[in-house]
Amino acid sequence: MLRIIVVFLVVLVAAMFLLPRGQRGAPPQNATELPQPTPLADVRFVDKSGRDAHLRDFKGDFTLLFFGFTNCPDVCPLTLAMLAQVRADIAKRAPRFTPRVLFVSVDPSRDTPEKISAYLKGFDAEFLGVTAPDADLEPLLKQLGVAVEKQHDHGGGGNYNVVHNSAIYVLDQNAEWIAVSTGPHDPKVFASDFLRIRQRHAGSGGRPPGA
Repeated sequence: MLRIIVVFLVVLVAAMFLLPRGQRGAPPQNATELPQPTPLADVRFVDKSGRDAHLRDFKGDFTLLFFGFTNCPDVCPLTLAMLAQVRADIAKRAPRFTPRVLFVSVDPSRDTPEKISAYLKGFDAEFLGVTAPDADLEPLLKQLGVAVEKQHDHGGGGNYNVVHNSAIYVLDQNAEWIAVSTGPHDPKVFASDFLRIRQRHAGSGGRPPGA
């Protein structure tokens, strides 16, 4: 009887590893996974040092991608604070699976690399930030379905507000798009969702604890 149980377990484990990676493990609770990893538009960003950067430069680890701007009064600070909690939660539960966070400014005329860097440090010193001209960003925004609207102040002075969504995009270790979470975002749920997504897409990277 014991031999039968052992053989069954071996067959079960082997079957799990033969499944397509998108079928391994439990699905996320709130986030939505794409059927297949999707390569993204090649945008030439500017990083905090003023150097060129591309999404391919972020290969090798999983990335949480968020679009915003430093003058944002509500959505951005709330979402970035949530992402800081997510990183802290995962760092306690599964330190080696802690994702990077990449903030992309959709307000390049006001958000300099230095301003973005200083802004992100208020949430998590490990957050990364980049910017790019509107025209360069457009293909990526369109591909991800990021709606950005700049509402100008009719009183003059050149002041304006930027309206955008709070979606967070999950990129795999190849910097390809694999999932999206549109909120409302709960840090505990999001952390668990990320670990589940990572497990299902990381190949031989192992099972994150607490997923």
